[in-house]
Amino acid sequence: MYKRKILEMDELQVYTYINWKYEYPYTFYNIPEEGVKETFDEIFEDNNSFYFSVLDSNDKLFGIYEYTFRSNFMEIGLGIRPEDTGKGLGLDFIKECIHFGRTTFLYRGDICLRVADFNKRAIKLYKKIGFIEFSREENISFGKPVVFICMRLLNNSSYLNDSLEIEY
Repeated sequence: MYKRKILEMDELQVYTYINWKYEYPYTFYNIPEEGVKETFDEIFEDNNSFYFSVLDSNDKLFGIYEYTFRSNFMEIGLGIRPEDTGKGLGLDFIKECIHFGRTTFLYRGDICLRVADFNKRAIKLYKKIGFIEFSREENISFGKPVVFICMRLLNNSSYLNDSLEIEY
Protein backbone atom coordinates (compact mmCIF):
# COMPACT_ATOMS: atom_id res chain seq x y z
CA MET A 1 0.00 0.00 0.00
CA TYR A 2 1.34 3.41 -0.94
CA LYS A 3 1.49 6.19 1.60
CA ARG A 4 0.05 9.37 0.12
CA LYS A 5 -0.91 12.74 1.51
CA ILE A 6 -4.62 13.46 1.46
CA LEU A 7 -5.64 17.10 1.91
CA GLU A 8 -8.67 19.28 1.27
CA MET A 9 -8.44 20.56 -2.30
CA ASP A 10 -7.01 24.02 -2.83
CA GLU A 11 -7.43 26.25 -5.91
CA LEU A 12 -4.17 25.21 -7.57
CA GLN A 13 -5.05 21.54 -7.21
CA VAL A 14 -8.54 22.15 -8.63
CA TYR A 15 -7.07 23.89 -11.68
CA THR A 16 -4.59 21.05 -12.12
CA TYR A 17 -7.43 18.52 -11.95
CA ILE A 18 -9.64 20.50 -14.33
CA ASN A 19 -6.85 20.49 -16.92
CA TRP A 20 -6.20 16.75 -16.87
CA LYS A 21 -6.56 15.26 -20.36
CA TYR A 22 -7.35 11.58 -20.76
CA GLU A 23 -6.83 9.60 -23.96
CA TYR A 24 -9.55 7.71 -25.83
CA PRO A 25 -11.78 6.03 -24.73
CA TYR A 26 -11.60 8.03 -21.50
CA THR A 27 -11.84 11.49 -23.13
CA PHE A 28 -15.34 11.65 -21.66
CA TYR A 29 -13.65 12.58 -18.36
CA ASN A 30 -11.90 15.62 -19.88
CA ILE A 31 -13.54 18.80 -18.64
CA PRO A 32 -14.31 21.07 -21.62
CA GLU A 33 -13.48 24.77 -21.50
CA GLU A 34 -17.15 25.68 -21.06
CA GLY A 35 -17.34 23.38 -18.01
CA VAL A 36 -14.36 24.81 -16.10
CA LYS A 37 -16.26 27.46 -14.13
CA GLU A 38 -19.11 25.05 -13.34
CA THR A 39 -16.67 22.42 -12.05
CA PHE A 40 -14.67 24.95 -10.05
CA ASP A 41 -17.83 26.35 -8.46
CA GLU A 42 -19.14 22.85 -7.73
CA ILE A 43 -16.00 21.94 -5.82
CA PHE A 44 -15.89 25.08 -3.70
CA GLU A 45 -19.58 25.89 -3.30
CA ASP A 46 -21.22 22.48 -2.93
CA ASN A 47 -21.96 22.17 0.78
CA ASN A 48 -23.09 18.56 0.38
CA SER A 49 -19.80 17.23 -0.99
CA PHE A 50 -16.25 17.12 0.32
CA TYR A 51 -13.30 17.15 -2.09
CA PHE A 52 -9.78 15.98 -1.29
CA SER A 53 -6.50 15.99 -3.17
CA VAL A 54 -4.33 12.90 -3.11
CA LEU A 55 -0.68 13.89 -3.48
CA ASP A 56 2.21 11.69 -4.59
CA SER A 57 5.60 11.53 -2.87
CA ASN A 58 6.64 14.73 -4.71
CA ASP A 59 3.53 16.59 -3.48
CA LYS A 60 2.06 16.60 -7.00
CA LEU A 61 -1.63 15.93 -7.55
CA PHE A 62 -2.02 12.19 -8.09
CA GLY A 63 -5.78 11.90 -7.69
CA ILE A 64 -8.98 13.21 -6.18
CA TYR A 65 -11.56 11.88 -3.75
CA GLU A 66 -15.10 13.20 -3.43
CA TYR A 67 -17.55 12.25 -0.69
CA THR A 68 -21.26 13.08 -0.77
CA PHE A 69 -23.69 11.97 1.90
CA ARG A 70 -27.16 10.85 0.80
CA SER A 71 -30.01 9.74 3.05
CA ASN A 72 -28.88 6.13 3.31
CA PHE A 73 -25.36 5.91 1.87
CA MET A 74 -22.07 7.68 1.24
CA GLU A 75 -21.36 8.27 -2.44
CA ILE A 76 -17.74 8.41 -3.52
CA GLY A 77 -16.15 9.86 -6.62
CA LEU A 78 -12.53 9.39 -7.51
CA GLY A 79 -10.02 9.91 -10.26
CA ILE A 80 -6.34 9.30 -10.96
CA ARG A 81 -4.24 11.64 -13.12
CA PRO A 82 -4.20 10.47 -16.73
CA GLU A 83 -0.56 9.39 -16.94
CA ASP A 84 -1.03 6.99 -14.02
CA THR A 85 -4.18 5.20 -15.19
CA GLY A 86 -3.92 1.63 -16.42
CA LYS A 87 -0.81 0.92 -14.34
CA GLY A 88 -2.37 -1.27 -11.67
CA LEU A 89 -2.68 1.54 -9.11
CA GLY A 90 -6.48 1.59 -8.95
CA LEU A 91 -7.01 -1.12 -6.35
CA ASP A 92 -4.90 0.59 -3.69
CA PHE A 93 -6.36 3.95 -4.70
CA ILE A 94 -9.97 2.92 -4.16
CA LYS A 95 -9.10 1.10 -0.93
CA GLU A 96 -7.52 4.33 0.32
CA CYS A 97 -10.60 6.28 -0.79
CA ILE A 98 -12.97 4.01 1.12
CA HIS A 99 -10.78 3.81 4.21
CA PHE A 100 -10.18 7.57 4.29
CA GLY A 101 -13.91 8.30 3.93
CA ARG A 102 -14.89 5.84 6.63
CA THR A 103 -12.29 7.10 9.11
CA THR A 104 -12.54 10.82 8.35
CA PHE A 105 -16.33 10.93 8.52
CA LEU A 106 -16.77 8.07 11.02
CA TYR A 107 -19.06 6.44 8.47
CA ARG A 108 -20.08 2.78 8.66
CA GLY A 109 -22.94 2.44 6.17
CA ASP A 110 -23.20 1.40 2.52
CA ILE A 111 -20.95 3.08 -0.04
CA CYS A 112 -22.06 3.88 -3.58
CA LEU A 113 -20.44 5.19 -6.73
CA ARG A 114 -21.36 5.88 -10.33
CA VAL A 115 -19.21 4.83 -13.26
CA ALA A 116 -19.68 5.43 -16.98
CA ASP A 117 -20.86 2.19 -18.59
CA PHE A 118 -18.03 2.19 -21.14
CA ASN A 119 -15.35 2.24 -18.41
CA LYS A 120 -14.92 -1.54 -18.29
CA ARG A 121 -11.55 -1.27 -16.53
CA ALA A 122 -13.05 0.60 -13.55
CA ILE A 123 -16.16 -1.59 -13.43
CA LYS A 124 -13.99 -4.72 -13.22
CA LEU A 125 -11.98 -3.16 -10.38
CA TYR A 126 -15.09 -2.13 -8.43
CA LYS A 127 -16.58 -5.61 -8.76
CA LYS A 128 -13.30 -7.12 -7.54
CA ILE A 129 -13.66 -5.15 -4.31
CA GLY A 130 -17.28 -6.22 -3.89
CA PHE A 131 -19.36 -3.43 -5.44
CA ILE A 132 -22.56 -4.67 -7.09
CA GLU A 133 -24.66 -2.93 -9.72
CA PHE A 134 -28.02 -1.75 -8.43
CA SER A 135 -29.23 0.61 -11.15
CA ARG A 136 -28.40 2.51 -14.32
CA GLU A 137 -29.16 6.11 -15.12
CA GLU A 138 -29.01 8.08 -18.33
CA ASN A 139 -27.52 11.53 -17.99
CA ILE A 140 -26.03 14.42 -19.91
CA SER A 141 -22.51 15.44 -18.90
CA PHE A 142 -21.09 18.58 -20.50
CA GLY A 143 -23.55 18.14 -23.38
CA LYS A 144 -22.72 14.47 -23.97
CA PRO A 145 -25.14 11.61 -23.26
CA VAL A 146 -23.81 8.96 -20.91
CA VAL A 147 -25.15 5.96 -19.04
CA PHE A 148 -23.90 5.62 -15.49
CA ILE A 149 -23.86 2.32 -13.66
CA CYS A 150 -24.71 2.86 -10.00
CA MET A 151 -22.82 0.44 -7.78
CA ARG A 152 -23.05 -0.26 -4.06
CA LEU A 153 -20.67 -1.77 -1.52
CA LEU A 154 -22.81 -3.07 1.30
CA ASN A 155 -21.93 -2.30 4.90
CA ASN A 156 -21.65 -6.03 5.64
CA SER A 157 -19.24 -6.61 2.74
CA SER A 158 -16.27 -8.79 3.63
CA TYR A 159 -14.04 -6.09 2.14
CA LEU A 160 -15.18 -3.55 4.73
CA ASN A 161 -14.46 -6.02 7.51
CA ASP A 162 -10.86 -6.54 6.37
CA SER A 163 -8.29 -4.60 8.33
CA LEU A 164 -6.39 -2.04 6.29
CA GLU A 165 -2.98 -0.71 7.12
CA ILE A 166 -3.05 2.82 5.79
CA GLU A 167 -1.38 5.89 7.24
CA TYR A 168 -2.23 9.52 6.51
